[in-house]
Amino acid sequence: MSHVVYPRIGEINSLIALQHDPRAILSWQAAGRQDSIRARGPRHLFGQQAHQDWSISLGTGGMAATMYPAKFTFDVNATPNCATDFIVYPVNVAGSGTQPNIVAFDNLYSGTTPTAGICNRTPVGGVDDGVSATTFWSYNIQAAGGQVATSPALSLDGTKVALVETAAGAAHFHVLAWKSGDGVAGNLQSVTSPKTINSGFATLAPVAGTGTATDLTLGSSSDTLSSPFVDYANDFAYIGNDTGTLFRVTHVFCTNPDCTSGGTPAPSLDGNWGTGGGLATGCTGELTGPVVDGGTGNIFVGCSDGKLYGFTRAGAPIVGSPLIVGTGSGTGGIVDPPMIDAVNGFAYVVSGNSTGGTSVLVQVGTTSFSSPTPVTATLGQGGLFNLHAPAFNAAYFDSGFSSVANVEGSTSRNISTGNISNWQILEWADSGVPGSPVTLYGVGFNNTHVMNSGAAGNFLEISGSVAVGFSPVTEFLNGSTDQLYVSGLANAPPNLIEYNLTNFANLFPNVLVPIDSSSAVGASTGEGSGTSGMVVDNVSSNGQASSLYFGVLSPGPNGNSAVKLTQSGLN
Repeated sequence: MSHVVYPRIGEINSLIALQHDPRAILSWQAAGRQDSIRARGPRHLFGQQAHQDWSISLGTGGMAATMYPAKFTFDVNATPNCATDFIVYPVNVAGSGTQPNIVAFDNLYSGTTPTAGICNRTPVGGVDDGVSATTFWSYNIQAAGGQVATSPALSLDGTKVALVETAAGAAHFHVLAWKSGDGVAGNLQSVTSPKTINSGFATLAPVAGTGTATDLTLGSSSDTLSSPFVDYANDFAYIGNDTGTLFRVTHVFCTNPDCTSGGTPAPSLDGNWGTGGGLATGCTGELTGPVVDGGTGNIFVGCSDGKLYGFTRAGAPIVGSPLIVGTGSGTGGIVDPPMIDAVNGFAYVVSGNSTGGTSVLVQVGTTSFSSPTPVTATLGQGGLFNLHAPAFNAAYFDSGFSSVANVEGSTSRNISTGNISNWQILEWADSGVPGSPVTLYGVGFNNTHVMNSGAAGNFLEISGSVAVGFSPVTEFLNGSTDQLYVSGLANAPPNLIEYNLTNFANLFPNVLVPIDSSSAVGASTGEGSGTSGMVVDNVSSNGQASSLYFGVLSPGPNGNSAVKLTQSGLN
């Protein structure tokens, strides 16, 4: 999931401030290596026929629509590895002796169409079908008899997983030092023999490879929407709950010197944050996942009350916080984490209903919600469903710039010399047009990255569609083709669609007219009642190694399952 983005060119002070943010470094390294790949073109031809590479049941539960699996490795340009690359799925049902609430798979790059996967093996009857992923480990972690309803977070070396177990009136933060083979059944495509951890939780930082976990109670409320956000540079994790409290956990993965030199303590609530590690935000509902801006250190979190909240690292509200975005009732909340452009200093949130009766996308500054003035783009009819996370297109990161000194000469601003009309932030909403309400909106920018206000300049209407909510938007540049993936949250196949953003970006700049969808649709397929958030792995020519992963929602075919599809053509 990309709730923080890092354009490679921007204000010099911002770039310097981000040089110690591991997320920024990984992002810039990957983008730099990908430049030489883009000229080669996409790895596969688009096709209209879709085929699952593999699908593995997660049992009686699955993933929530707005959550994401966690993929290791993080480098999209690394050589795919069948043994060490893996993906972690949370399961939103209480665990048991036959049901995991957190599970991982390896041998990811398996499958048969359009090419045989590099991880394919000789089938063994009743043990391994040879063409699917295999269970890497499977756990039932129980401190409160709960489920893992939100996205997990991996340590930078992949050896540990941070997750929240939640039940009615209780949320527990765990760090799992997984052990390969734990909870693996005789059938490698089954997850129904998890290792149970319900006592004997580690009292010190768990040691990698031991199959142990820590336990930390987070107040007395459940956690429905708030995935842990790990501030790797400071070894903090931020987690919200369903009654408006934002927690800060320290010594998450025990990577900083103050932890390793002090007896490797287990994660604990940070007494310097709020009261006993919990900060009362003022939110009167459920908090989204928080997001940290690595440049300023400020923390941003949305709420189902329709407001965006921002805090300094010391826990003080930033100027203008909270900011009213949606109506806060029904579909007017903020239900996905904010998205941060850490280089250019902007935060973005969406809501499915506003006081103006439309769904909205709002841009605010990351140091103040008052200055620069917030910008609102309208996206069509409101009040029909919640909106989920938007995404930038590739052009937003790639246009050229030149450095210009300001009047005082004390700082420099990189002003675009490229085609800024190609810059887009993309979101799905309902247009209110009978017969084609489902619409992909593209909102543009000026040359200082300030978003255009008012009605979105570009849109693509889907003929014959019905009003339905959508999964978070996923964008990925594979070769020279900018790809977008989204799923309709209804059992109405085809409900997963791939788009070619290269044909969408600048066909009708700043003119409110529909774009011919035939030039943009790549492929489509049906996946249960829709999918969770999607994770993309690699840019690779190896068989089955350029893929996307998600959970399939129930009811419907393959509901409550982990699925891999090939990026281009979905086959």
